[in-house]
Amino acid sequence: MATISDPSSFERFVQAITTAEYDRGQLDIAPSDYSTTVNMKDGISYEFSFWIGGSNSGLLIKSGQMGHYRLSDTSKKDLLDLFQSTFKDKISSEDTANPQPPSVQVTVGGERFEAIQGSYCWNDNGKGVCVDMASYDELVSKQKVHPKAISGDRVELEFSYAPKEIEVMASFPREERPDEALSVDKNSFQLAAGSGRQ
Repeated sequence: MATISDPSSFERFVQAITTAEYDRGQLDIAPSDYSTTVNMKDGISYEFSFWIGGSNSGLLIKSGQMGHYRLSDTSKKDLLDLFQSTFKDKISSEDTANPQPPSVQVTVGGERFEAIQGSYCWNDNGKGVCVDMASYDELVSKQKVHPKAISGDRVELEFSYAPKEIEVMASFPREERPDEALSVDKNSFQLAAGSGRQ
């Protein structure tokens, strides 16, 4: 998570979202490229999601509001530059001697929650680290959200910064069945058939 706090960057952000055109239509699209929370002085917060990467046409959604907003090409480019430079500054200012993978927000079964970090090996700018975490059962006991998901449900992943590649494996601890690689498309995948853990 990165913070935009300097006045000029915040002014660019406000300019881009206030010039967007409102559209009442509902969208059925992939998870957003970026999301942000704007905290006001009076304690009220507003959440925005942005589709501004790659071939996306430039859209934003304000949480809790019906419809969406269409961004001009100029606003799309400005927001993309702003977000990329903010995340780049954050990543480069972190201690690269101990690189860490991005945090992940998971949406499945109608619930959204932060994934618990398990064991990992991570390499960033030529510096790598491997960290061994608690067992799967211990990690699950720490997870406060247990969504009710069934085989075939779609799972959406939202990263604090985009990894170069994503691999999802399904395990079936109570079945005589090998682990299974699941196909990931635009940061989402479908739960495997059967009872298992992912």
